[in-house]
Amino acid sequence: MLLELGDRYWALGLPAAARCALQRALAQTEDAAPALRLTDIALAQGDAASARTFAIEASKRAPGPATKIVLGRAQLLAGELGAARMSLSAALDSPKLTPWDRARAHLELARLCDAQSDAQGAAAHAAAAFEAAITAAQKSSPDLPLVEEIAACVVTHGRTADAQASLDTVRGQPGAHVCTAALLSARHSAGDTGVTETMVDDELAAAAPELPGPTLQVRRFERRARKAGAAERRDLAAELDVLAHATAAEPLPAADRARIHFLRAGLYEEDPETRDRAEDAYRKGLAFQPGNMGAACRLALLVLDRGDQPGALAEIERALRIDASNGVAWRNAARMLDAASPSLNVVVSRLLDAANPGAGAAAAGVAPRLVTATAEVARHDVLAGVYAHGHRVKNLLGIIGARTRSARKLAAEGEVHDRLRDLEKDVMALYEEWAQYLRSMQAPTPTVELVPLPALLHEIVIAAQARTQHVPIALEHAAGLPDVRGDRMLLREALLNVVSNAAEACSAAGGEVHVRVRAITAPSSSTAPIVELTVTDTGPGIPRAHLGRLFVPGFTTKETGSGVGLAIAERAVSAHHGRITVDSEEGRGTTITITLPTDSHGLAALPRWDRA
Repeated sequence: MLLELGDRYWALGLPAAARCALQRALAQTEDAAPALRLTDIALAQGDAASARTFAIEASKRAPGPATKIVLGRAQLLAGELGAARMSLSAALDSPKLTPWDRARAHLELARLCDAQSDAQGAAAHAAAAFEAAITAAQKSSPDLPLVEEIAACVVTHGRTADAQASLDTVRGQPGAHVCTAALLSARHSAGDTGVTETMVDDELAAAAPELPGPTLQVRRFERRARKAGAAERRDLAAELDVLAHATAAEPLPAADRARIHFLRAGLYEEDPETRDRAEDAYRKGLAFQPGNMGAACRLALLVLDRGDQPGALAEIERALRIDASNGVAWRNAARMLDAASPSLNVVVSRLLDAANPGAGAAAAGVAPRLVTATAEVARHDVLAGVYAHGHRVKNLLGIIGARTRSARKLAAEGEVHDRLRDLEKDVMALYEEWAQYLRSMQAPTPTVELVPLPALLHEIVIAAQARTQHVPIALEHAAGLPDVRGDRMLLREALLNVVSNAAEACSAAGGEVHVRVRAITAPSSSTAPIVELTVTDTGPGIPRAHLGRLFVPGFTTKETGSGVGLAIAERAVSAHHGRITVDSEEGRGTTITITLPTDSHGLAALPRWDRA
């Protein structure tokens, strides 16, 4: 009863409940079945310690080749390569070994050889596993998930020709279509141009009488999804929901249950309105197959895209624990690193600990500085390259505009003249926008002078108000503001971009903008105050997922925006040793805070600080 309950919980994607029921069953019987079930769950979840413990118990209760193979798999997962080889070799030497167990043992030995960088051994065992699978499929019901694993291993290790030769000798016999379909699918996934979708579909159709319904259904859904358009993909997702519910109580392998949920997730994540369902589907799939790196990385990106930074960090940690060498996981991790964030130290420590337990504490003080420096170097190099080549584009646009103007002057009044005039207007507008874009990439060198802020801010508000006359812009400043040290023209352009952006954000909904400036005490021994300027709007706000990209040249959330205004502002403020930060919430507006120094040293040497 408890064994059946554990199986049902596992089928429903409730591993904790399944383990609880099976552990109770383990305590109440001497049978090996509960221990084997617990080992399978631990292996599926990548829990090496639990898998090894339960596999040892299973081999004690039911000594034999099957439990030896399970123990070898657990030892391999735990990194005990020598012990794993002994267990798997002992299983292969047993006269009671079944054909399917022989195929599994050779597959695990291929993986063991791969872990030891023994390419020849891995290839030999992969080929042996495929031959054993062919023999097993002729004698009993095919285990398609296992055959697919073996076929992928064969292709990876370059033994495709040997596998095909083995298949040629059993053409037309039971199980041949299943093994052929698995090999063709593995070749197609590896980019073999000699295999088409139709060839795989035909073999799967021929194998249908030998395969259980849900297993074959999942493969057919996967193939349909690759060819489907947007409307059909929505229908496929709905059909998969039905299949997931219908097979919840069936004895379906964990790998197939995971495939159903991962396929649902892939179909749902393409539509912004159903991404919450995609997240849920990825989580359900990872409950059955936590070691799926692709699914773990996709889930991390979905969580990050909706602005849930703590949730995204947890998912990225999960991915790094699966495989600390995976490049996609590290690229996702890099998206979490905001060099200006006070929590950078914590984030870096957690990521390092996930990849290599204990590394976070050792590198906590140095890693964030290296991350910040690396980000600045990469940004500078990219911008320098774009800036250098961008001038050629700008000059070409200028030449096109000038020649269009000359052609327009030569053309008689009429349709050609009007088209040339429109072309000239578009080209010159693009020229001006591109020139501004290039300026946003430059690191300006301010001409330092004393800049009185009240007069400059009044000028900026008047200029911004002229651009968006129907949006009220209020200015509030304390009396006796200290002068700022800096370049008046650079500061004017930076602050005008920020105030104008805020007004434009309010233009559609009829909001308002408040500009406030005050002097605050510097958080150091310096006696010179800091000027803090806040620009608050009551516009629609900015999605949390976009906040980290607001100062990237060219990024914009507006249909007609150039994406350079805030980039110019950020570089100008940085050139004055100031800081610019954004706080926004969708539906409640945005606040941009700029801090500027009033002494000759600026904020560069000041510690991190919190505003009251």
